[in-house]
Amino acid sequence: MRWNALGRLYAGVGLSGIGPILVRTSPVDPAATAFWRLTLSCIPAAIVAWRSPGMPARDIGLALLAGVMLAADLVLWNASIVRTSVLEATLLVMIYPLLVALLPALWRWCRPDGRVVGGGLVAFLGIAILAGARGAAGGDLLGNGMALLAALFYAVCFLISAALCRRRDAATVTFWTLVGAALGALPVALLQDRILPAAPSGWLNLAAQALIAFASQLLVARALRTLDAGFSAVAGYGQPVVATLLAWPILGQVPQAAALVGSVFIIAGIALAGRGEADRARPARPRTAEPAPGR
Repeated sequence: MRWNALGRLYAGVGLSGIGPILVRTSPVDPAATAFWRLTLSCIPAAIVAWRSPGMPARDIGLALLAGVMLAADLVLWNASIVRTSVLEATLLVMIYPLLVALLPALWRWCRPDGRVVGGGLVAFLGIAILAGARGAAGGDLLGNGMALLAALFYAVCFLISAALCRRRDAATVTFWTLVGAALGALPVALLQDRILPAAPSGWLNLAAQALIAFASQLLVARALRTLDAGFSAVAGYGQPVVATLLAWPILGQVPQAAALVGSVFIIAGIALAGRGEADRARPARPRTAEPAPGR
């Protein structure tokens, strides 16, 4: 059961790494891209969720709230990139897995899983190396604050989704989360200059982004029913690794040595954080009967 969940999680993270490649060739502005990706992904989500069990109004409200948090994360992330350096924005927004691991512990006043936190720190070091390889220049307090707030919004979205997926059908949770995200992204998308693609091929690009986003979201949601939310969030650090490797053959962007070193740290961090899940996935060894005490 857990091995299947781990497979879904890694497949979802791998698919999410394709998204940045398609965004680079998007025919509309960034905020409009996020809106169309979320809106169009509601179509396959509705088809899959059609025969799935429904949810009570309270849980639908929570899923919509998680979606609004996701939209706020995307909007603030795009805004922070404009105001601050790519390095600082990337580092601050990628704090979210550590927040996912630590916030429940702070809320319940309990000790977090040391392997998840340790693996998250190692993976975050890899993110720092990876971001540094891309270069950076300048930054300001407002932009950094936006990136940090984006990380907090996404962490809350992730925790709400994880809680819902443990008691409700993942397809239904995914659908309502995407609906909330699309509604949250609409006001910002309307302020953009390029809202609609100029050519039919542009719609194919947006449709591909939506399909990949939906598949990734659903796979991760189904994994969250079984796996720890903190580890699942740390596994999300693998997205830039996949994007970096795919950018080589598709966009012709050869990764620098520092990017490869950072990727190694990220993979090592994910492996460290996942040791607990891998141990729980292994079948328990049968206990050997102890010899009866001699008379």
